[in-house]
Order: sequence, then C-alpha cells, then structure tokens
Amino acid sequence: MAQAISRSQPARPRPPAVAAGPWADRRRRTLELGRRYFFAAELLDLYGALLGTQEQAYDQANSARPAPGDLAAYVAEMVMPAVIDVSLAAGPGKLREAVARRLEEIETAEMVAAWLRGEDQVMVDRYLARASLSPVLEAVGPEYGAVCAGPRDARHCPQCGGLPQLSFAAPAGEDLATGRRYLACARCSASWGYARMTCAGCGEDSTSRLTIFNEVGTTSGELGSVVRGLQGRLGENQNPHGEEAVFPHIRIEACDSCRHYLLNIDLASDPAAVPVVDELAALPLGLHASEQGFSKITPNLMGF
Repeated sequence: MAQAISRSQPARPRPPAVAAGPWADRRRRTLELGRRYFFAAELLDLYGALLGTQEQAYDQANSARPAPGDLAAYVAEMVMPAVIDVSLAAGPGKLREAVARRLEEIETAEMVAAWLRGEDQVMVDRYLARASLSPVLEAVGPEYGAVCAGPRDARHCPQCGGLPQLSFAAPAGEDLATGRRYLACARCSASWGYARMTCAGCGEDSTSRLTIFNEVGTTSGELGSVVRGLQGRLGENQNPHGEEAVFPHIRIEACDSCRHYLLNIDLASDPAAVPVVDELAALPLGLHASEQGFSKITPNLMGF
C-alpha cells in the first residue's frame, strides 16, 4: 500500500446497470487478475479477502436500513470489526502494524465520519473507513447521499459528492462510433456520465492540455504517447500470456493544467473487465503516470 435520475423525454443515457449483487463479478475478476498479474497478487489477495466481508455488509445494510444520521456509528459497529479482522489476517505486514497502532489512537466511528465529511485522512484511516463504508453506501442508495459532504457537480458524484476513482468507456451502442464515458465514485461506487477528453479533476477540455498514455497508441485527434517497456518493469514471467501490451484495455488520462490523472478502462476492448478491480491491478500504469509528474485524483482503496 502507498503512504496504496430519470426523465421521460428525451431519454437520457444511463450508465451500465450495476447488479444488485456485484460481488460475484468482482470476485471472479480478482481471481483472474491475481493469476495474470503476479506483481499485484498481494494486493488482490487482500481485496479478494475483503469482498466476502463487504458482501455481507451490503446484504445486512439492505435489510437493516440504518438511519442516515446513524450511518457512521452503524458502520463502525457492524462492519469495521470484520474489515479489521480481515486486514490483520490477510494484509501485508506494514498494513497490519498500521491498523493495530491506529486503533489505539482513534475511535473507528470518527474514521468513518471523517471519510463522510471528505476530510484529509492518514492512509490507514482512509482505508478502513472506505472498505467499511463503501458497501453500505452502495446498498442503501442515493437517498443516503445527503449525509456525505462534497459538491454535486459534473466532476463529483451526483449521489454523495465524492471524487471519481476512475473512468470507464462503455461498449458503443448501435448509433455510436465509440462508447460513452463514465466516472465511478470513490466513496459510494455510483457512476455518472462525463464528457470525453475533459479532465475529471479540473474540467480542462483543451486537447492541447490533455495527454493520453497507453501501451497501444492513441487514437486520431488525441495528444499522447505510448507507454513502452512496461513488461520490462515486471520481472520475468509476469505476463504469462505473452501479449505485447500488459494492459491493452487501460490508459492513463492526464491533464497538464491540474497535473492529475485517472485510469480509463475500456469495456469494449475487454468486456470481462470489472473497472474497480482492473484499476487496482494496474499498478505499473500508475507508477508511469507518477514518473511523468501526475498524481491520481484520489488514491484507490489500497492507497495507490
């Protein structure tokens, strides 16, 4: 880990539906990528261990429907103890030490409340609060978003005001040459439509200020460059399938105005991808972006 709405007419495009139980797909993809990307195996093992706890928290919150004002206390009491247990059992040594130390210093409910308020937090607080709260917010839905701080604008989640964790491109419809772009919320996992070639960090839309990095080249009209030598960073036998590109369906979308970036997952290129899982595994692309002087709009669950 690092220090890791409806209208009748006209019909409005909706993001791809998220199944009531997204856990099977996340679990499948975590296992698949853990076998494919050995460099991300430790991180994906921890995420895979968390998924069972998060699925249980999702189901319980669906039934319990805690009052919005009690959300932080509910999560701290009903969800976080299991997240802590999993982290201490399956997490890397530095995480286990940080969790044990931090639990002696702060109340768990305050960790959750600070994440709801959108405050800056130390890495371990943010990890515990996010791993515990996210499945609950995902279960209870948009009516609970009012307890979350943050702007409701194009660059923030319309449900909870959270920052975008990643973007993804849906497969193109019959009337479109390219699929629509969506942002996915780091706090509640909701997704919303967002313009292509527009920075999700500051709204910059001048193509001369937006840069794309990927392993297979950029498309016509986009400023960017090809990430080369990625396999050489991964050690021997790190990409056993032998593709020239390690992440052919993922690219870095960076902005020279605010110096932030997101990873974009192209679901047309890899329909089996699960954006939240694929983004976790794409550590070398995040490293490349950092080396170019860009920082992610917000770190992912594992702090990267």
